[in-house]
Amino acid sequence: MQNSETVKYLNIMVETLEKKQGMLDMLLEKTVRQNECIAGKDQDSANWSQFEVLMIEKDSAIEKIDEIDSAFDSMFKRIRTELDNNKDEYTDQIKALQNCIIKLTDTGVKISSIEERNRSEIERIMTAAKAGIGKARKNLKATSGYIASMYGNSAATDSSQIDSKK
Repeated sequence: MQNSETVKYLNIMVETLEKKQGMLDMLLEKTVRQNECIAGKDQDSANWSQFEVLMIEKDSAIEKIDEIDSAFDSMFKRIRTELDNNKDEYTDQIKALQNCIIKLTDTGVKISSIEERNRSEIERIMTAAKAGIGKARKNLKATSGYIASMYGNSAATDSSQIDSKK
């Protein structure tokens, strides 16, 4: 025979997982929006301010998810012995929990996949930016070398000579 308190806790646990699913759905949406801020863009055209706002919002959501997880674990610890001893009595509730966990796992995998794409996009943008800096340094060095050959070696380090009228 089912223990009414255990059934109550199991129902609350299902509600808790559904709340977590809502938070993960929101996290997924924000992760997709972050991708839109950077995908296929360069350092100057990426929307870094929006990306950062979304990151802050995601951090807040993750903190709430951690709180939900703690509450879930606490409830599970209270009824674990009853479930272990009378598993057959609570098959419907356990099935509901398992279905919630499957959905949570699927959403988590989607989030991880998009996060990985975002990481790759950021690496691509930063690599291109570094290449641009390297190219600018080479151009500056070539320009300095040209100036040095035109005005003598001291002009390469003294830009005031370039600007002065002779």
